[in-house]
Amino acid sequence: MIRVIAVDDEQPALRGVAKVLEQVEDVQVAGLFDKPVACLEYALTVQEPIDLVLIDMDMPTMHGLELAGRLRECRPDMHIAFLTAYEEFAKDAFDVEALDYLLKPVMKDDIVRTIERVRKRGGRETAADAPPERGIAVHRMGPFSVMSETGVPIRFRNSKGKELLAYLHQHRGKPVSKSHIMEELWHGRDVERTLVNLHTTVYQLRKDLEACGIPDPIQQSKTAGGSYCLNWPVGFDDVVAFETEVERFRQSLSVVHALRAVQLYGGGYLTGSGYGWAAPMQAQLELSYAMMLEAIVNTYVRQQRYDIAMNPMRKWAELLPFSVRLHAKMIALLLLMNREEDAKDYHGLVREMLDPEDDLSELDWDRVSADPKASF
Repeated sequence: MIRVIAVDDEQPALRGVAKVLEQVEDVQVAGLFDKPVACLEYALTVQEPIDLVLIDMDMPTMHGLELAGRLRECRPDMHIAFLTAYEEFAKDAFDVEALDYLLKPVMKDDIVRTIERVRKRGGRETAADAPPERGIAVHRMGPFSVMSETGVPIRFRNSKGKELLAYLHQHRGKPVSKSHIMEELWHGRDVERTLVNLHTTVYQLRKDLEACGIPDPIQQSKTAGGSYCLNWPVGFDDVVAFETEVERFRQSLSVVHALRAVQLYGGGYLTGSGYGWAAPMQAQLELSYAMMLEAIVNTYVRQQRYDIAMNPMRKWAELLPFSVRLHAKMIALLLLMNREEDAKDYHGLVREMLDPEDDLSELDWDRVSADPKASF
């Protein structure tokens, strides 16, 4: 399935493109935007892949070439094709490595030609970080889920089996003692009954995995009270992919890696699972996520692209709601966007929310408004 988004400031033209796309097999219209900024925000935040973006060249708020350049920074893996009423724009389109350009009004044959070019190039341009065709896919950013090598989602007979698999996988192939597992997953329960529950859960989990074509990956040792170890052929793990992008950012300081990390993070580690044992890992990954958001915000502020900086700034402030420093940055960003009334409203709300006994000097209105860029 080829996922496509389109942006055109003219609603009739946008609807026309959508209608043509819907006539093409194995194409999903993932988003339609009449504002370039909305398209950018979507590209920055959505976790799902984007194979192709169709961009109107001549938009009043942002030229198509500028939008393409910005999209290239945050999603270098997707293809770009331009929509234009003027054939002379073609050369400029290919200067930014566009896959194609389509003359308006867009016809089905034109779209089919472009989609075929995407398919011939193997979907997204950079597949190195995408889940491979072979290998188990483990998703832990958000609710825990596992796909077998054949693409079949694992269905668990009970919630403890699912939790046990997530717990063993977190230990990355290292053996975990039975006593440790029992303490983490059945804390405070009767030891003898808990041991029976553990053995039953392991048995059922093995059956669940075998049903999806995964031969017994749970290895057992009976020495020193017994332990379990998970050893399976994982082809993709979104936590590992996130950590890889964070490390790449640290090495290169390229905001592209920070953007990819933010996309992978999604809603956070094992969101809504209620697994108490996951808390240390959640905190560790959250710190890295905050660092990536900070890098993105600072980069866009330096480039004076304040509108694009707002979305990651908002996520950053929501992540750390009691950080005086972050709220001062939010106020400063609103001021840089010439939204003084919004900045004042936000300033008032934050002062009401925070403890007046804390040091709120960074929130001083005169201090922030005198030089908003100094907050960054």
